[in-house]
Amino acid sequence: MDEREEMQRLLAALRTGDPAAAAEFYRRYGPVVRAAVRRELHHRLRTRFDSLDFVQDVWASFLALPADRYTFASPQALLGFLARVAQNKVIEAFRRRFRTQKNDIARERAEPRDGGTDEPPAPTPSPSQWAVAGEAWERLLKNVPPGHRVIVERLREGHTYEDIARMTNVSVSTVNRIVRRLKDLTGL
Repeated sequence: MDEREEMQRLLAALRTGDPAAAAEFYRRYGPVVRAAVRRELHHRLRTRFDSLDFVQDVWASFLALPADRYTFASPQALLGFLARVAQNKVIEAFRRRFRTQKNDIARERAEPRDGGTDEPPAPTPSPSQWAVAGEAWERLLKNVPPGHRVIVERLREGHTYEDIARMTNVSVSTVNRIVRRLKDLTGL
């Protein structure tokens, strides 16, 4: 049996509602429909729609067609038809979402948060993250000589090397050397 006859047999079985024929039909021609959808799907629509939504629309439209209305001379003609239906489905959604004021994606704005700003809130550490950081800090302090702890604590508070040098009565190069040794010691 050649490709054309096999396609006609599958189409006839599909029209009678044979689930095995539907599975085989989808296995053979589904990847082409999916590729056509993905090729046409605008990047701003990808956040709103899954390509499988369009694939399902294509199959629903194809199965709703009257059997005598469309005939296909070859599997390539059928694939071309399915690809064109997929393209039309995506174009229709694009027009609906970009060309009409009611559904225009470009007009969508995020609703301001509690503080009245569109910016997302700054991430705050969870209690477990605070606990892990505290444990890491304690391990670090165990490896720091007592004379250097004040420098490390000032660094943790956010002071600059110059400020720390002034507060501890040492030179900036000493602060820099101590920090370098700590980095070597801890592997940071």
